[in-house]
Amino acid sequence: MKDFFKEDEYWKEHINKKIEDDMWIEKYSEYFSNKGKCLELGCGIGQYSKRIMEYGYDVTSTDISDIALAEVKKFNSNVKKVDMREKLPFKDYEFDLVFANLSIHYFDDKTTKQLIKEIKRVLKDDGLFIGTVNGTEGINFIKDSAIMIDHHFYIYKNKYIRLFDKGDLIKYLSEYEVKKIEKRKIVRFEHEKTYYIFIAQK
Repeated sequence: MKDFFKEDEYWKEHINKKIEDDMWIEKYSEYFSNKGKCLELGCGIGQYSKRIMEYGYDVTSTDISDIALAEVKKFNSNVKKVDMREKLPFKDYEFDLVFANLSIHYFDDKTTKQLIKEIKRVLKDDGLFIGTVNGTEGINFIKDSAIMIDHHFYIYKNKYIRLFDKGDLIKYLSEYEVKKIEKRKIVRFEHEKTYYIFIAQK
């Protein structure tokens, strides 16, 4: 199977598609108030990096995609190519906020747990981990061709994808103080998408 991420398959397909504006963070703006250092994991073309910078943060925008990072460099010079399956290339206690929008749900159980621990490592004490993950309702969109290989973990269109319910999130965030978990629905690339917003504190 291809390495979907290192071969940049997602942005090869989507870079010229319209991405619907879903600036859900506006609803939770009180959690973006300490205006320190932010690490965005899986920034894509950077719409959230840009908004978080507008909030006053010094944002390090990271992605595995050279195509996406080239777009982000147009407004943020602080970009870094990062593979989330590996140790994060940052110091302990470096960031006030780690932000990950629809970017941490592609990994097996071991890798997901390892990534969550790495995020905790680079967060300052009392720092926030905020993001979104695909909900289990997504199986309705992929069920005709998805192959289940573990609990809520599938192969779909030559890539791995993990779907979450609230219990999954609580399990993976067990070493954090979970402030909020909420479900949200949007239309993305012409189909309805259900995902969970989470806010957790170290």
